[in-house]
Amino acid sequence: MITVEKNTGPRPGPGRAPTDAQGRVLAALTRRGAPTTLAQLVEVTGLHENTVRGHLDALHQASHVTRLRARPAGRGRPAWAYVAREAPYAALAQSLARGIEASPGATARETGESGGRAWGERLRAVFDGDERTPRERLLLTLEHVGFGPEPSPDPTVVRLTRCPFLDAARAHPAAVCSVHLGLIEGVLGESLDPHALQPFGEPDACLVRIPSPGTGG
Repeated sequence: MITVEKNTGPRPGPGRAPTDAQGRVLAALTRRGAPTTLAQLVEVTGLHENTVRGHLDALHQASHVTRLRARPAGRGRPAWAYVAREAPYAALAQSLARGIEASPGATARETGESGGRAWGERLRAVFDGDERTPRERLLLTLEHVGFGPEPSPDPTVVRLTRCPFLDAARAHPAAVCSVHLGLIEGVLGESLDPHALQPFGEPDACLVRIPSPGTGG
């Protein structure tokens, strides 16, 4: 059972809206739904390279997109690629809807975990780079969703300093925090202990315990 400690917990996610011009680039990224390079965005939008680069920098700083190295395509350092971040509560609603459809009559925890796992499996395909370890892929995905992951002295524990669903998680932890647990399971490709996620486990963070490096995934 997921319970909420009497801690302040993580901070809410960022919320600065993009400008209309930035929104055009963000919409193009959203339609592609996969890591997209600057050159690809220039081709899709018809905008000048410097204009697109400026919008991408602003979107990245405002946490509307995730930046990662593209898959190698020949010699030299791979180009940067960008992925649009989903609207948090829309993603949460879709996950819960998937869970309800998959398991009618299930508990809130089961519904959330099932829907979150499907979400995590989809994101795993997006961020499944050839050179990323399961842990690196998980941290990248958690950053992408908006959880602000930070390492801890224990390599099996990750601190989550932000929560894009903070108000909902405080009000309905059984459903919302279970979506988060399922998301982690989907990205790792394995089931975790029901207590692997500790909501509000520290005054300024939630905690998640993952398999030791070199095991699983």
